[in-house]
Amino acid sequence: MSRPEQVRRRSQQRTVSASRGLLLAACVLAGGATGLGLWHEASNPRFAVQIVAIEGLGHTTSDDVVSAAALAPGRNAWLINRRVIARRIEALPWVDQAALRVSWPNHLVIWISERRPVARVALSAQAAADAVPRYAAIDQSQRVLAVSEGQSDFGQLPVLVVTPPPAGDTAAGRELDRREVGQALDAYRRLSALGLTVSEVAIAPSTGISATADRNLRVLFGEDEDLAEKAQLFHSIVAKISTPSRVAYIDVRSVHAPTILYR
Repeated sequence: MSRPEQVRRRSQQRTVSASRGLLLAACVLAGGATGLGLWHEASNPRFAVQIVAIEGLGHTTSDDVVSAAALAPGRNAWLINRRVIARRIEALPWVDQAALRVSWPNHLVIWISERRPVARVALSAQAAADAVPRYAAIDQSQRVLAVSEGQSDFGQLPVLVVTPPPAGDTAAGRELDRREVGQALDAYRRLSALGLTVSEVAIAPSTGISATADRNLRVLFGEDEDLAEKAQLFHSIVAKISTPSRVAYIDVRSVHAPTILYR
């Protein structure tokens, strides 16, 4: 290769390198300007998040939701992590699902749906007559929605009694996760479907399933097998009782030998 040709190629390479350097410098400057612009917009006070509505409130208060959302003052409405905030709100005892919607320029709407209470679980032994009974209102997943004393709160819900009563952390927002509670809830649903008016269901090792049903009568069902036949037998017996207050309990654990114990 001739020397002039080598000089020409080296000159071209230097020109290309210089062009690339200029392009890279331009990109860096442009990126810096863009980043500076984004930083400026991110801290622009007109985008500071403002909660304009909270929808779906029932047992949960707006203060509960705002506190759980834990939005930092001045936070850019378009840069918040909506999923993380929704999970924090869903940790509230009554909240089942939460969703967030942002609209221009900084308006935030929070929507929640609440859980439905299905029963009350007795948290203390029923034998202590002088003690004030405590109950945990639960949903179908055994999540504790509220804890109350006495019969005033959620009195329309059936009572579930398990032996021994649930122990440990039974605060609102926790899950009981007791197999016996699930059995009692299932028994309540089945007995109700069979036409019984049930106010209380108990699960105990000695008696199996028992309930307080029609005309406030106590009935022992035992195991859950043949429950439909036992419920029908109970209906037949109740129809023949003239003074329910004299009956201590009705025992249909054996469909072939039902008994009535009077006081």
